Amino acid sequence: MYVNGNAEKNETGSSFWDRFAEIPGAIESRVPTFDKSLDAYFDRRFSAIIEEWDLVTESDLVRLDRRLEWVTSEISGLYAERAALEARAEKLDELVSSMEKSS
Repeated sequence: MYVNGNAEKNETGSSFWDRFAEIPGAIESRVPTFDKSLDAYFDRRFSAIIEEWDLVTESDLVRLDRRLEWVTSEISGLYAERAALEARAEKLDELVSSMEKSS
């Protein structure tokens, strides 16, 4: 079989350049690589790694977000109560001052 630079068909029905373009995929699928081994390792041990390394998961982030919303709400309520208490304290102070002046 003679192969030249044009897109002539060979015995298999595909051109040389078509088959040449398929080579990287064919090689990658047959040769184990470090990346594939590492991916397989992490796939098998993912939950143990998360627990061992104390990594944050999406469910952890959802729980933290809910807690943050709750704490923010509580803080807002406390500030509102503080403002109300300060207003009451000012009124009581004014009443005490007026009682002291009248006696």
